[in-house]
Amino acid sequence: MAQSTSSCPLTQYTELFESLKNVIDISEQRVLANDPDVLFIENVNFFVKSYLISVCSYLEAFLQDVAFMHSQVISNRIHSARIPHNFLHWRLATGIKDKHLNYNEISLPVTKKDIANEISANPYKTLKLFQLLGVDLSKKESFENNKDLINTIVTKRNNIVHHNDTAADVSFGDLKAYINVIVPYMAAINEAADETIA
Repeated sequence: MAQSTSSCPLTQYTELFESLKNVIDISEQRVLANDPDVLFIENVNFFVKSYLISVCSYLEAFLQDVAFMHSQVISNRIHSARIPHNFLHWRLATGIKDKHLNYNEISLPVTKKDIANEISANPYKTLKLFQLLGVDLSKKESFENNKDLINTIVTKRNNIVHHNDTAADVSFGDLKAYINVIVPYMAAINEAADETIA
């Protein structure tokens, strides 16, 4: 059985989300206390926006790590197969020109930058990149059932970052609920990636 390439990032990011949820919970308690913390009362909106941006940043970093690790497995398999460069181009009908003939084995390395240029916390962009990696996320119920909410969260973050949205409609409780959805969403992505390398 093939070794999981993405379980370590899942554990790492799940722990990060749990830590963030604890910070959010403490912040909420400081606002709701009998003697509320003035710093938090006067800046509650700032803290909510900051935490929402962190939620999306953690998700995007997780997606990038899983996609990169998965692409490394694929690249290593291609390299190990020792497929002639020219054969692959011939069979894929790429129309390789004589000047591009190469008598080495094909090598298709993927860099973190390649992944970063394609990935987004937006679930529809996530879906597209993972399709290119041979992973069908649409078969995972937790991905399908939560992608619209994830899209709403990411859109809210984008509006905060790019349009100075006040995020007045997001509470500390909402942020904790978002995390409770994102963790199983990440697990579904992790599982789908692992299944394709098994």
